[in-house]
Amino acid sequence: MFTPVAGAAMSARLRLIASLSIRDLLHEHRLTICSCIALAAVLTPLIVLFGLKNGVIEGLRTDLIDNPRTRMITNASNRNFTVAFLNRLASRPDIVFVAPRLRTLNSEGRFERPDQPGQVRRAELLATGANDPLLSGLPVPTGLQGVASVSLASRLGLKSGMTLTMRVPRANDKEILSVKLALLGIAPPSSFARDAMFVDPKLLLLVDGFVEGTLPPTATLADVANDNDRLYAGFRAHARRLEDVLTIDRDLRAEDIDVETQAAEISGLLGLDRSLTVLFAVLAGLGAVGYYVSLGVGLYANVERKQAELSLLRLIGLLRRNLVLMPVLQGAIIAAVGGVVAAAVSLAGAALLNDLSFLGPRAAAHPLCVVEPWHLALAIATSIVGAAIAAGFAANRAARVTPAEGLKDV
Repeated sequence: MFTPVAGAAMSARLRLIASLSIRDLLHEHRLTICSCIALAAVLTPLIVLFGLKNGVIEGLRTDLIDNPRTRMITNASNRNFTVAFLNRLASRPDIVFVAPRLRTLNSEGRFERPDQPGQVRRAELLATGANDPLLSGLPVPTGLQGVASVSLASRLGLKSGMTLTMRVPRANDKEILSVKLALLGIAPPSSFARDAMFVDPKLLLLVDGFVEGTLPPTATLADVANDNDRLYAGFRAHARRLEDVLTIDRDLRAEDIDVETQAAEISGLLGLDRSLTVLFAVLAGLGAVGYYVSLGVGLYANVERKQAELSLLRLIGLLRRNLVLMPVLQGAIIAAVGGVVAAAVSLAGAALLNDLSFLGPRAAAHPLCVVEPWHLALAIATSIVGAAIAAGFAANRAARVTPAEGLKDV
């Protein structure tokens, strides 16, 4: 039965074993230091290599994510898409935004600043709405409002708050739809490379109705009816994550819908991530096995050298399970100290690698080596566990030491 007295005795034995283990390591401090340095020498390059892998992959991933067009999916050729199809597309959990597209001839406008008559630029009209990734937090145009692309803004010298005149011709320019458009802002450079104006989908339908001849030149947004039977020539959708682009691309092609995506680039990035992960796992595994075997053999040899001392400890009352803890504790202590040293050197190495200013501004755009605190904690914890397991060989030898072996030296 477990009693307070027995518990106190057990606690005293554990404290004694811990004290003896530490004293033994300090007594043979040269060997201990060499063991810690050996672990740090194995662990440091692994941590830095893992940081380089994360830095390279995260840099490539960030470049793709920062470009809102990376997660964009559009149809490759015009065909008839129903409102029901667009709603079904928008309801997918892996899609964050869907906007309809019309035929190119029905989605163009000629823009002119009232204070600079005669300077006219033709631009595409792109439907937009709430959560449009291409607008990157800009106000969403509603009614007679718009957001210009950088290309269009630079050609006309546009600034937020301006009022533009948009004209859409019909029938050899004999009839013109003319509206005043308030400019809400300028889209980021990565949103669209050509001249374009992001507008309310209803304004796009007004232009389409006028070009098709179903609406007169005097038509307004109020004349645009909500028609659920309307057919659209295409769509623009945006995936929630990079990985979702691959799934959406596959699903739409399975429906015989040709789409334009950056699935190939994303697939290449994900494949590179997997390859580097496997490479790191192999290198880490080989390095860890080599070191742990070396540590286990060293601890085993230490037990062999000190059989007489260990047997004397048995004679004074220590149990077999108490002696088993000694090499395990020593292995864990060596791993902890070596892990801390490796973590410190790795952080210094990562900082040095990230300070490669001579490689140019692009190299400094993203950290080359990313070492997170949890990476270091995991490396140290793994080292301690691995060292404790490796010490099992020495612990097994210590368990076979008998008190009788110590009587020979008494």
